[in-house]
Amino acid sequence: MPNTPLVAGALALGLLALPAAAQEVDGDAPAGPLSSEVVDRVRADVDETSLRWLGIARVRYSIPLDFSAGAGAVLARMPASYDCTTFCEYRGFVAQIEPGSAGGQLGVGYARVIATPKPRSAFLNNVYVGWSARAVLVRTWGDSELDPARQTLAGFEGQFALPRLSFNLGVLRRISSAHEGAGRYVYTAGVGWGF
Repeated sequence: MPNTPLVAGALALGLLALPAAAQEVDGDAPAGPLSSEVVDRVRADVDETSLRWLGIARVRYSIPLDFSAGAGAVLARMPASYDCTTFCEYRGFVAQIEPGSAGGQLGVGYARVIATPKPRSAFLNNVYVGWSARAVLVRTWGDSELDPARQTLAGFEGQFALPRLSFNLGVLRRISSAHEGAGRYVYTAGVGWGF
């Protein structure tokens, strides 16, 4: 055969086109390998979700708050059938307020946490791993190491948590007046317990 590669290519294309040509196309059913039963099951799972919230708490030492204690909540949409007896993954909105010895912080953002709530508890007590990205507003007071000691800052903070430990890094921009020698940005770091 003089054109063997050409004949083999045409034969392969013809064989690939056979299953598509043999299928009957129904206007109500999706084309392809998914049946309407599978699509209905997936839709039912998506529809049967519930909005769940669990409290979060942490204590930490950080710059510029010094020693602080915070409390807040994670709000996540999850399948209603999840009972979270072993663990659950919470992904969603997070908000936390955290007063400290040298300032206070309000943070809102997004969190993803794998944890187990204790029975009959509204708090995430057993965090296995988690992270969050938050927009934060900070007001310093008292014995703050910043100059001046009382000022307002806004910025972003990232947090990473392992069992019983959490670490955070962030950058804040001064939004209240400061003296001319002060830098525009303040970098934050901290370590603590909880999420």
